[in-house]
Amino acid sequence: MVADFDEAVEIAPAAGGAAAPAGVSLDGTNLGPLLRGESLAPRPLYWHMPLYDLRWGATPCAVIRDGDWKLIDYFGDSVDAAGRYHVGAKVELFNLRTDLGETTDLATREPARAAALRSSLRAWLRSLGAEIPGANPHHDPLRALAEVRAKPTHLLVQP
Repeated sequence: MVADFDEAVEIAPAAGGAAAPAGVSLDGTNLGPLLRGESLAPRPLYWHMPLYDLRWGATPCAVIRDGDWKLIDYFGDSVDAAGRYHVGAKVELFNLRTDLGETTDLATREPARAAALRSSLRAWLRSLGAEIPGANPHHDPLRALAEVRAKPTHLLVQP
């Protein structure tokens, strides 16, 4: 058990004066200033969710939160809150200071802000080497929401 902050400093590399090895990029922020009662400089926050789960209405997307603004970049088809299916990618922009519940999409009213946030988000994704999902070449619109037990033939291992 750590007896006091001075011992905890020895455990945390940044607090102990250590640096990342050459060529290693760390994805994070040193929280030491918060432990000392100081504040952190504002910075964008990013998320990446590269999967579909239509049962739960989840569409592959990435998100950036920068100050009061949140942009969601959806990479494919989606299902809205009313259960309606929408084809194609989309971007949503919200001002969380005035719309914490994300009820009013401002992407069409603030196209320059949406484009700048999307550009920053895509640059972050490229820096990670993250794959952005594209169109499914095996999509069958006649069975868009059908669940089956049989494995699709394109996934079967050929001897």
